[in-house]
Amino acid sequence: MKNILLPTSFGCKLSINLWFILFSIVSTSIFAQPNIALSPVLTSGLSAPMQLVNAGDGSKRVFIVQKAGTIRVYDSSFQFLATLLTVPNITSSGERGLLSMAFHPDYKSNGFFYVFYTNAAGDLEVSRYRISANDANVADPNSKAILITIPHPTFSNHNGGELHFDKAGFLYLSTGDGGSGGDPNGNAQRTTSLLGKMLRFSVNTSMTPPYYSIPSGNPFGNEVFALGLRNPYRWSFDRQTGDMWIGDVGQDSFEEINFRAANALNGTNYGWRCYEGNVTYNTSGCAAASTYVFPAHAYVSQNPAASITGGVVYRGTEYPALQGCYVAADFYSGIFYKIIPNGASAWTVGTQTLPLTGVVDFGETEDGEVFVVSNTRNSVSRLTSTGTTSSKNPQAGKALASIYPTLISDGFVRVQLNVPTFYQYFELIDMNGRQLLKADLSKQTGTRTIALSPNLATGMYVAKVSSNLGVTVQKVYIQ
Repeated sequence: MKNILLPTSFGCKLSINLWFILFSIVSTSIFAQPNIALSPVLTSGLSAPMQLVNAGDGSKRVFIVQKAGTIRVYDSSFQFLATLLTVPNITSSGERGLLSMAFHPDYKSNGFFYVFYTNAAGDLEVSRYRISANDANVADPNSKAILITIPHPTFSNHNGGELHFDKAGFLYLSTGDGGSGGDPNGNAQRTTSLLGKMLRFSVNTSMTPPYYSIPSGNPFGNEVFALGLRNPYRWSFDRQTGDMWIGDVGQDSFEEINFRAANALNGTNYGWRCYEGNVTYNTSGCAAASTYVFPAHAYVSQNPAASITGGVVYRGTEYPALQGCYVAADFYSGIFYKIIPNGASAWTVGTQTLPLTGVVDFGETEDGEVFVVSNTRNSVSRLTSTGTTSSKNPQAGKALASIYPTLISDGFVRVQLNVPTFYQYFELIDMNGRQLLKADLSKQTGTRTIALSPNLATGMYVAKVSSNLGVTVQKVYIQ
């Protein structure tokens, strides 16, 4: 299907109605989910805001990045203080513009911060600036030092991208695959290309180039840290665990949210353009499915379009019901996705539609509170919670069932049934939506071992347990 780009979207597309809505959930066992709400804090004074960040310097100031190049500074009560900087010579049409900024971990002592934007030629660029000597709210425009310029094809879309530092002080940048539809240049899977990647840099405080070096642990000897991404426009580190969450905008059928634990980030291949969501897209020249990391959550594109905006894990203190919950949103529909671990090596995913569209960022303050930026509404709202929903599960917080292993080599799948229900059954379904096996497990608990047909082809399948209390779905790979 042709990829149709809308001027205010970030890698959007025309959606199609597929049966694969089943695969949009890794686990949907029903138990308590946080109710979320939004409280506006800024509804004027902004022009196409893109991101909200903090400096981590104890000042509790808030910095808002705007698409045309201006960065505005606010105090902790969202009172405007100053314009930090207007980045010159950028292209800001369509998906281009000033997209992100990040403060050096030692910003309080060295005054360095970094910005990511599309330059006048349409290429991707990261530059470093320094705060002025006389005003803590104004940068020195003459301190600009370009770290890297990444050539971008003639297409204007799929630029990425967001900057973050990890706990070790490395700088990360997500880049898009170079644009058009279907990654026509094959950038995302080529380790020699810096497009369609998660990049990692070791920055320094030198006043002369080079301003960074390649970390020794980077897997391919260049800036590439992970690959197989289409347009990872917004992503984040869990500030408590260091785990990485990536919202990757899909092609025509699926939007995906990727998760990777902090100890398993290096060299991850997220699958694009071989796979979109959990489903094959273009596997020409691709490796075995087992070499890719599939999404923690993928959802079918809504009509007329969809575009995932990756979020953050809430680690603040004001709303205990949100603690540990990852929240993201769709740019067009106003559907917010709430993802929490279910204790069974999978996730519980809830959705909630809020009266806000155009969401382009979930920004954190120094104390971990979360604010939602809308590009089309020119607004910033605080993410709040009114508690949790009532649970249908008599063992709230515990998954209805666990399905394991996810890599099956002996021809058997195990199902741990936690709650006996009036009707309960297991299904194995192929990637075309065909039911291959169904087993009645009504009113049972404990572990059940289910034999699979020896004639099943190697590949990805979906294992599903359904009951009157909910559904648990787990992707499995059969060797």
